[in-house]
Amino acid sequence: MNTQTAAPQQTSPQKPKLAPPETRGKLSFARLIRSEWIKFTTLRSTWWSLALVAVISIGLSLIQAAAIASFTDEAEVPVEITNGNAVVVILFSTVLTQLLAIIFGTINVTGEYSTGMIRSTLTAAPDRLRSLFAKVLVLSTSMFVFSIIVFAVAGLVTGPILPTGGVDFSHLDSSLWPLLAAALYMALMTALGSGLGYIIRNGPGAMAIGIGIVFVAPVLVMFFPQSETFQWVHDFSAYLPSNAGQALFMGSGMTGTTLEMVPGLIAMIAWPLAAVIGGCAVLKSRDA
Repeated sequence: MNTQTAAPQQTSPQKPKLAPPETRGKLSFARLIRSEWIKFTTLRSTWWSLALVAVISIGLSLIQAAAIASFTDEAEVPVEITNGNAVVVILFSTVLTQLLAIIFGTINVTGEYSTGMIRSTLTAAPDRLRSLFAKVLVLSTSMFVFSIIVFAVAGLVTGPILPTGGVDFSHLDSSLWPLLAAALYMALMTALGSGLGYIIRNGPGAMAIGIGIVFVAPVLVMFFPQSETFQWVHDFSAYLPSNAGQALFMGSGMTGTTLEMVPGLIAMIAWPLAAVIGGCAVLKSRDA
């Protein structure tokens, strides 16, 4: 009796299904933000920078509160004046910490260029601009939240020192809104520093330009006399980022005409927006 044995059928292994070409290897914007957050939180320079901002902010607020308490009599005053004094004390340090915000945004960008990490970033996000937007968003949002926390701590420690008391949040126009505007200003100065970092790609150079725009330019305006010949200089200086920002949350800038709320807000946003747009143009047109 003959038996027939069937030859075993050979099946070719199935090839793994690949993602469509348009989505293959493309990170979502949420993952880019997470990546930038990991880079942001794992750098020691981040925590040193934030600690320096916190110490300077709270320390200067305490000094200012002690100075006011030494020559101000305790008396019943309107809530607007009470809040005005308390807010000035809390935000007094922004004259210096705005420079640290510029530096904070700059070093987090130029550090990637100096270490070569920018190549890995652009390899993961070859369209480039999304990585820029993710970094600016992470840095600016972190500075906004951090500023709110620092302002809250400064308010808590200086309130008992001030003869007129701390901030009264029952009157929002003179309490909460200036503090939020100052936190927004710090976030925008961080974005300005980040944009300059992408444009210059060199830490000291980008910091020098940022500090020049924010701090040196308003000081130089003081050397121009208040005359018709140089009136245009003082008019223009009102639109410098530091003057526009301080006019918004402290009532007056270092120099120049004090802007109203809407023009001041537009000027405050325009500078970092221009820097970020310039950073986009450079990032798209130059190799890393």
